[in-house]
Amino acid sequence: MSAKPLGKPRPLGKVLLFSIATLMLYYGWYKWIIQEELRRYNGNGWSGTLCLAPFVLGVAIPQLLRIYDPDVPDWFGWFSLLGVVWIYIVQFKLYKTVNELYRQAGMKEPLIVWWLFIPGLNLIVGFRQIHFLSQLWAKERGETVKDMLAENIPLLSANA
Repeated sequence: MSAKPLGKPRPLGKVLLFSIATLMLYYGWYKWIIQEELRRYNGNGWSGTLCLAPFVLGVAIPQLLRIYDPDVPDWFGWFSLLGVVWIYIVQFKLYKTVNELYRQAGMKEPLIVWWLFIPGLNLIVGFRQIHFLSQLWAKERGETVKDMLAENIPLLSANA
């Protein structure tokens, strides 16, 4: 068991269920809390707020201004893409961090980071990140956490 402050294992099936049931609000919280946990564990890194605030503000403000301010042209809504670009940067950093933790533990890196940039595969690598971070936290705690969804879909759980 690690002397470092450990994160909580959150199986993929549970994260997806809670995210869908709360219309993605849980997923926002999940993204925030794992960044906080990783920051505490590593002793450095980006906070959950730094990771999410630019995304939320970057997406929301241009859209709100475009909708509610008659002086703002419709094309201004395209600035929301800056928020989307930011979340890709955050995801890229997160995937590299999870891979680094696996490497430090003497295990094979589970995430193929460049999948982030390929539609369809970006969703798969995101699901794999949830699964493998949960498994890492469980291993560090000396626990076993069942992830029925990921374990029944080898593409999500295999790290051969």
